[in-house]
Amino acid sequence: MLIGINEASVRRGDTLAVTAGCIVHTKCRKLYTNSVEIDLHLKRKQSGESSTTTTKRSARVSEGPFNSRTDCLFCGTNVQKGSVDYSYVKTDIFAKTILQCCESRCDEWSFKVKGRIEYYDGDLHAADCVYHNVCSSHFRCGRDVPLQFLTEPDPKRRRSGRPKDEDQEQAFSKMCAYLEMNDEEQLTVSGLGCKMKEYLSMAESLPYGNQYLKSQLKERYGNCIYIAEGEGLDDIVTMRERKRHTSSDHTSTVQSKKVMKSHRREQYLRPRQGS
Repeated sequence: MLIGINEASVRRGDTLAVTAGCIVHTKCRKLYTNSVEIDLHLKRKQSGESSTTTTKRSARVSEGPFNSRTDCLFCGTNVQKGSVDYSYVKTDIFAKTILQCCESRCDEWSFKVKGRIEYYDGDLHAADCVYHNVCSSHFRCGRDVPLQFLTEPDPKRRRSGRPKDEDQEQAFSKMCAYLEMNDEEQLTVSGLGCKMKEYLSMAESLPYGNQYLKSQLKERYGNCIYIAEGEGLDDIVTMRERKRHTSSDHTSTVQSKKVMKSHRREQYLRPRQGS
């Protein structure tokens, strides 16, 4: 019969304790938690024989990869003091509230959080536990781990195609607003890419490439946009409504010039005909 490692440690009289996230050899775990092995260990211990199982507490196994003073209680990543909004656990009611959330969520994330709380016997204040405020909010509201603190890719989040970036999407939207407000100017795809770069707020974010930018513009505006493509030239972007106006304005201008030219010619010829 196999039991948990912590329960086996109690039955053996050891001081070994593990928490969620600890790495243990499968063979070692089975041997350590096997009831028959535990009984043999106790008999050897009572008879004064040396035990083949070490009773020294391993700091790595007991603490695992989680450090309550530097790692977020919820996501488990390191809390960068001064750069991220974070808090310390200051009350005992905090642990009870989070354990209730664990029971209601009943998912993999709640299992990890519950394991960390139980490791410290619910006394998170004494353990100087720290956490990201955004992680606490997501956990209480039943949402997933915030993307900026997601250390492992979530298979459910994987989608085919180009990954979306919130900063890029916002910059693209602002660039489109600029395009709509300045459609009278001669705008190019590369010029719009530079404008999108100006709207990016994160240093590591990059604007869309010209080909992808064109595809996104066509997807957003459909038949309402016209992109004149030419080899060796910057692709010119024009709103179709404006394109019609520009064409008609150009036709009117040409006709006006013809009328004025004809009128000047008549004025020039009249005196000469009367002489």
